[in-house]
Amino acid sequence: MTERTTPPTASGSVTPPTASGSATPPAESGSASAARPTAADARRWITADFGMHVTDIDEVTGGTDASAVVWRFVDDAGDAWAAKWTTRRTRTGTRLVGSMAAAGLDAAPPHARTSLGQRRSRRRGGRLAVSRWSDGQDAATVGLDLDGWTAYGALLADVHAHAFPLPERRRGARRGIRRRRRRFRAEIRALDTAAALPQGSPFLDLWRQARGRIALLEQGALLTTPAPTELVPCHGDAHLGNVLVEPSGGLRLVDWDEAVVGPRELDLHLVEFPVLFEPTSPEQLAAFRRGYGPTTVDGRRMVRFASIRALEDLTSTMTAALVADALLGHGDDPTARADRDEAVRVFTGILAPTGSASLLEERLRAALADRSASAPVAVGD
Repeated sequence: MTERTTPPTASGSVTPPTASGSATPPAESGSASAARPTAADARRWITADFGMHVTDIDEVTGGTDASAVVWRFVDDAGDAWAAKWTTRRTRTGTRLVGSMAAAGLDAAPPHARTSLGQRRSRRRGGRLAVSRWSDGQDAATVGLDLDGWTAYGALLADVHAHAFPLPERRRGARRGIRRRRRRFRAEIRALDTAAALPQGSPFLDLWRQARGRIALLEQGALLTTPAPTELVPCHGDAHLGNVLVEPSGGLRLVDWDEAVVGPRELDLHLVEFPVLFEPTSPEQLAAFRRGYGPTTVDGRRMVRFASIRALEDLTSTMTAALVADALLGHGDDPTARADRDEAVRVFTGILAPTGSASLLEERLRAALADRSASAPVAVGD
């Protein structure tokens, strides 16, 4: 639940500007029209719902999730907590964190319960959760040594091995890797339409230049495999930006909004094809695998999930850049300008030599050349 200032992987799903330059706000799950709560709202809700007296509260900035707001607050005992309000509908993350805590698995910061014993309360079209604040830093910022990579692998293995009985119809708010209400294929169609117009944002030139590589990723998203799938609890977004290094040196996973029960490759592809513009070295990958332990992963499934993730991030950042650029057409807005520049930075970074699309392309072409092979490989000791 702790927010950090890390290189973002994507912004929320948005609709590109129309030919007239107008834009539609992000269409997030839950209540898309819910007013963004303030610190005063959060203070009142925390007291009413969780029975906690708030002595000090501040909003935490630096996150990229447009559907969420995070605050750090201190209670009357002097303890620091994190409160997160989100319009995302999935409850899998809070259920999974609670289940792991009950089993003694210290994979995430401990959560507080509401006065009614619930993990979250409902407020203003969204849900509010409270967890212990940690003064640790994310691994993307401070880095991990090889022992840390081994611990990272062991942590993710513990999550995947956790017994999490969930009814079939409640395995998560998404199937596979899809992380947004609006599918990336709809985003691609909208961007292609905008790029075909005689007039439009100059940033669409970046989309046109990348369209051939995006088409390759679209082929990767269609890869299939006959290999059987073992469904396990997944964090859903387990890159280093969501790995918290505690002051004690221990590791915890934060930001469980994308949690789902699915193939383990849903998490593991982020290790081989990282999304934070820092490739994983062979030594780091070997250390991670030592910690994770022996398992069999499906290479084609890894490539498929990585292709979808790259498409999600490319489409969402380009549409975010177009929306911000349209707002700037009505007058200078420092926030819109910063949002546009950041979205463009991430879009071009994904396609740069250290970006996830570039790291994936060689494996993707090999998988497409041999569509009959399932390519399961054993990893670990």
